[in-house]
Amino acid sequence: MTAADERRPAAGRVELTHVLPLSAERAFALVADVRTHPRWVPLSRGTFHGADGSTVPATAWRPGVGAEFTMVSGPFSPQGAPGFPDRMRVTEWVPPSDGRAGRATYLKLGPALLGEAGIVVVPLAAHHLPDVHRREPVGRCAVTWWEDVYLAGPLPRAVTAPFAARVLDLMIRLSLRRLDRIVARGR
Repeated sequence: MTAADERRPAAGRVELTHVLPLSAERAFALVADVRTHPRWVPLSRGTFHGADGSTVPATAWRPGVGAEFTMVSGPFSPQGAPGFPDRMRVTEWVPPSDGRAGRATYLKLGPALLGEAGIVVVPLAAHHLPDVHRREPVGRCAVTWWEDVYLAGPLPRAVTAPFAARVLDLMIRLSLRRLDRIVARGR
């Protein structure tokens, strides 16, 4: 393996970075806490699991290392219809603090997708909005959402990872556009 190979992302890895006009703490609460994802990730809903694997209400579930959840995606999934299940476990949960980046990593447990996904939120210098009436600094951060996944099943990772990456790239781009609209509306 050459040095160039070590820098090259895996064939199935997708990584997109997006700047939000929010403090790193607010952005982390919005993007890393998967309970908010149905608001901005299209065609999705979440089911949250207790320590014993039972379903718990979203209000009782807390993100953190070891917490498990299932995101279900599909045309009518938000209304409760069956969809594509993506069960995950939180393996890293470090909220941003004191100017340091926040990180959340999720292990994909199947039944259809395996691999990992993550969110990294890096605080950026505050800036001033161009509006002459607004003089206070506004927080900004860079949010990186990455996925390195493949389809479970008989086909090898080398075959399914590039396909999964293309689909996830589109989904992440659409989700980040929706997130922009939510942030712009102040919700």
